[in-house]
This record gives sequence, C-alpha cells and structure tokens, in this order.
Amino acid sequence: MIRKSLLILAAIGLMLAITACSSKDNNESSTGSSSAKSESTGSKGNDSDKEVTLKFLNISEYIDSTEFTDFLERFHAKYPNIKIDPISVPHEEYISKRNIMLASGEQVDLVWGNGVEQFDAINKGFLMPINDIAKEVDVDMTKDFGDFKPDKDGKYYRFPIQQNNWLLYYNKKVFDDANVPYPDATVPMTWEEMADVAEKITDLSGKEKVYGMFYNNWGMYFYGYGSQLNGGKFYTDEGNANINAPEFKRSLEFMNDVMNVKKAAVPIAEFIQNNTDFLSYWNGNYGMVVGAQWYAQLAATQKEKFPRDWKTGIAPMPVPTEMAGKHMNWSSIDSLGIPKNSKNAKEALIFAKEYVADYTFSTGALPMYTKVNKDKYFEDLAHSLQDDDITLEEVTYLFGGDSNVINVEEKPILGAPQEYESTFLDIISQYYTGSKTVDEVLNEVKEKVDLAIEEQKNN
Repeated sequence: MIRKSLLILAAIGLMLAITACSSKDNNESSTGSSSAKSESTGSKGNDSDKEVTLKFLNISEYIDSTEFTDFLERFHAKYPNIKIDPISVPHEEYISKRNIMLASGEQVDLVWGNGVEQFDAINKGFLMPINDIAKEVDVDMTKDFGDFKPDKDGKYYRFPIQQNNWLLYYNKKVFDDANVPYPDATVPMTWEEMADVAEKITDLSGKEKVYGMFYNNWGMYFYGYGSQLNGGKFYTDEGNANINAPEFKRSLEFMNDVMNVKKAAVPIAEFIQNNTDFLSYWNGNYGMVVGAQWYAQLAATQKEKFPRDWKTGIAPMPVPTEMAGKHMNWSSIDSLGIPKNSKNAKEALIFAKEYVADYTFSTGALPMYTKVNKDKYFEDLAHSLQDDDITLEEVTYLFGGDSNVINVEEKPILGAPQEYESTFLDIISQYYTGSKTVDEVLNEVKEKVDLAIEEQKNN
C-alpha cells in the first residue's frame, strides 16, 4: 500500500502545470504566488520577530518538487526570520523515519501525513494539540476549514491541507465501441449498475483486453462500498475493528462478483503479479475507474507520458442501492502536525498556513482552508480539461463545490490505523483467489487488528 501511496503522491507533485500558466496569464504578482491567496496571509505579513529555523519533515515527492522550491522563496521573502530546513524522505521510508525521529526526541517542528499516518502519530503521542496556537496566528480551527471536527478529546492535532474528492472517470471510446450510453454527469450509478455496465463494455476477445472496471489494490476499493453503507464505521462502539460487519462483507462480495463472476476487472493475482499501478488506467484498456482529483490532474498534464486517442468523462462516484441519488465522497484529509518536541510551534503554524494557502494551490490542489478563492481553482481545472469536453459546471459539482455531498471515512483512522490497513491488504487476496471464504478473511483481519489496537492502548 505504501508503494501505491508513493505513486499517488508522486503524481500529485505533477499537478496542473497549466494552472500555473493560467495564473501568470492573469497578471499574478512577480513572485509567482497564486491569485487565490489566503485573505489573512495576504495582508498580515510577518507577525513573528524572533529568528528560528523550522525542521519540516515531509515526503520527497513534495519537498523535492519545483513548486515547493518556488514556494519557499516566496515564504522566506515574506518571513525572512523564519528559515525552513526541509527533511526529505521517500514515502516508502517515511513512517519508519518519522517514528524513529519523534520517538527519540529529536527536534522536528512540522510533519506531513495523510489520515492514517497522522492518527497513527496522534495515537503514539507524537503530536501536540494546536487549538490555542492556531488562535495566535489568526486561525479558527472550528470555522476556517469548513466542517472539520476535533481529532481527539475535543482537541485539534491536525492542520488540514486538502480533502480528496472521489468521482467516476470513464473512457468515452470504450463506451462508444460498446454502444453503451455514458454515465450521467450528476446522478450517480449504483455499484450494481456500474457492475452491469462494466460487464457490457468488457471485451476480452482481442489481443488487447479491455476490462470494464479498473481498480487499485488499496483498501477503499474493497471496503469503500461498505463505508458508504454504514457511514464509515470501521470501529465498534468499544473501539475494536468492525471490518467483519455485514456492510463490509457485502462490499468485498461486490468486488468478487465484478472480478471473478462478471470477469469485468483484472483478477487480483494477475494485478499483483504485474505490479499494476494506478497510472495503468491511462493506457486506454479500461472503461471506468473510481479515483480522486489526481486523475483529473493527470488527464490534463500527462498526455505526453500517456498519449491517448480517447476522451475521458467524469461523473459522481457510485453509491449503494440504498443511497441511490445521493452524492457521496470518501473523505481522506492530508494535514500537517506539530510534534511535541517542537520549540517553535507558533512559527510552525505560520508556515503551515502559508503552505496550505499558497503551496497547495500552486500544485493544482484545492485546500480545505476556506479563506481562498475556490472559483479560480474550478475555472483553471475546467480550462485544463476542455479538450475532454468537461464543463465548468461538472468540475465545480464534483471537485468540492457541492455543499450537500455526503462525506464518509475513506479509511480506518482511529485505533492502530497503520496496522488495520496493512493487515487487511495482506489477507484479503486469499478470498479473491479462492483459498479462504470472505468470513474467514474478515474474521482473521479483525482478530489481528484487535490485538494491535489493544497493544497500542497498553503502550
């Protein structure tokens, strides 16, 4: 899973070069920072006068990017007394490096993480609450990030960067070749309808097989249907693993039907053996995929690397039959956290606020920070996708502009989240290859995760 996460995050580092060009065309400032600047950061200037050096631990895919280097120049010009010492770590080594540094007491002032990684750090006692410090830098954690709830015991430990927006991408050529209508732009298919369509557009007769559905060997592709059904209830009321709940069992059985009964997706053994990654969708041999906003960014910017003679379309992500007609999203939040051993917490949050309001936009991603111009983001993204006949209305609705979207947890993030995810992925393939039943697999996952949760509680 970490290897796959690496690929996602590497792709995010390539986001929307055209967005930056569009910003320059609109006579942005000579520093190159986005026009969609934070209202508060755009005028306050340097409100900290002591000279400090912040150690910022992040994955290489972000820190080693041109966008980050350019952002640092803008930040240092604005806050000359706050120096940044980036610590770049490849994603596959990131958790291990972070744990060693923070457990040993080494000074680190700011750490990046996705939902699983940050809650793992919170549970290990690595991070400090930021409620009071945020007020010092003019941030209201209860209002400035939308409906963002405290992380633990009424306290915030994460400074949100962005929330993924999941949707359905489809290959218009595959649909045309099969004479099947495109998915509706606003009304989601049910998963069962998607499975039927995937079967209709699958063509395994030629040398180049065409599968109706593409998936990734990541947890949400197997348990995400169940998360929609039970509102992201990955844990029991007692705090143990809930992965053997009927909703998750049904979710795994759905994927088995698509993969092994309808033959509309690559068998998991073949998928793993070929070391298939999420970029493979763009080779044109798949009809549909559920993916987050990074697929749109690849569609806009990676045509030279993945040349295609077909157009992509976008639609709402599928939902269970019980949720028919509702716009849903798997919610996963990337964030920044301040370790307990930081000696510069206020300056770290000053940097975090600029990182979210400036750097995040420069990569073509939409930050959760509400004091930014979202309309500019939607316009730039729609412009970059115009060759695919994707409209501004579609982009706005599907990429964060629908206030009525129902967000459910994308992954388990509370008790032993790293162990939960890795254990699940280590075991479930045994169900799809027929060596174990779905009940055997889910009960084994629950037993092992419950032990990890209990061990974490006792440490």
